[in-house]
Amino acid sequence: MTVHSPDHPFFLPQRTGENSGVDFLGLRQVNLDMMAEMIPSINNVTDYIRPFSLMSWVFWKFHDLCDESGVEEPSRDEIDRFRERIEVLFSWGAKLHETSGRVPGTGAVPPNASSNGRVPLAFKDWKRVQDSTSLIAALWYGPASKIVTGLGFLMPVPGYTGFFRTTGAGTRLAEALDAQLCQDQELYGRLLATLEAVTASEDDAVALWELWSPEEITEGEREAFASALHSTDEIGNTNTLLGRRSTTLALAIHHLTQCSSAVDAHETRSGMALSVSNDGKPYDPPEELVAARNNWLTLQIRQLQRLSMECLLSWCEGSILEDRVTETSAMAERFSAGWDGCEHGLDGTETLDAMIATLDEQASDINDFIQAVQEERLSDPFELIDSIQELFENSDPAYAQFSFAGILLCVTYAGVAGDDARLVRLGGLVVS
Repeated sequence: MTVHSPDHPFFLPQRTGENSGVDFLGLRQVNLDMMAEMIPSINNVTDYIRPFSLMSWVFWKFHDLCDESGVEEPSRDEIDRFRERIEVLFSWGAKLHETSGRVPGTGAVPPNASSNGRVPLAFKDWKRVQDSTSLIAALWYGPASKIVTGLGFLMPVPGYTGFFRTTGAGTRLAEALDAQLCQDQELYGRLLATLEAVTASEDDAVALWELWSPEEITEGEREAFASALHSTDEIGNTNTLLGRRSTTLALAIHHLTQCSSAVDAHETRSGMALSVSNDGKPYDPPEELVAARNNWLTLQIRQLQRLSMECLLSWCEGSILEDRVTETSAMAERFSAGWDGCEHGLDGTETLDAMIATLDEQASDINDFIQAVQEERLSDPFELIDSIQELFENSDPAYAQFSFAGILLCVTYAGVAGDDARLVRLGGLVVS
């Protein structure tokens, strides 16, 4: 199989679909789809485990309180009022303890307190928005909490919008948190274990934070969350969400075993993709993780592609709007004047097809590609990403040249990936 790339500039046909909003090149969804393949169910703002427990506890406790009170048909207003109260108390404590915005709703300002220092605990009183500042919102822990596409702690109640029931893992999370909250029976009974509308003070929020701060979790929560996130029995199974997560996590864990000291997220991300430890030593991943390594590398290359193309678009926009360069020939000359082939291993090559051919000579498959990067015969994609971002942030026009080099590296990778990288074709790449 050959992935064809153009050998000369050309204009795309005029767009006929809807405007893509902020995603003019249509590459964001490709990245999201790939992340869903590699690490399904977890979104990019999942900083804590405790909110999963809290959301599970809200619905678990609400159903329990309804049973105790003989409420057979609770209303949407009742479940919303109970959930909002718990969320407001939680985010109020987070606000008072400076969690750097990692808990939604911390930007809300408390309403005016009554003479006894207490305030109501509904979203409307705090001017909070359900769709953006609730833990259950799509922006935060909602999708990751649910069954079908998430970790599976909550399942919707058919016919009842806004109502959820806990699954086995969700119930274990809720019960573990409940045991923690019951340590202060006065607070528990007055503010949490009731369907009645209540008010609370800042002191109450501080006291509750001591119980449910997300910085520390119980062993029961840890075990319940871990069982939903990862299973050694599922490693290599690409047919389930748990299997795909477990395989990617196994790749990350294996990489960490190859490192001689602590590594940060950036080093882990690159080391997993290029099979090299933090001290620069290459290693071979286990056979059952090679496909996952290749897919992980493909994801990183697609990230480079998106960054490079969006930065090139930005450079073109700047040339037109700021520098009034409106002729394509003049824009090409402007770009060529700043291009240094030597800096990108392309000394002496002047045409696009010659550049591609030079890079293609370095690798015939993904293993060759990785080795060529390790031996510095091909550019390191992670170093390119870092360079592009730094140059762009400093308004250095050289970011355009590095972005172009990034596109060339992506073309080379697409050529060597072939059948081994289904993900390289996401987004409509022409293949023959």
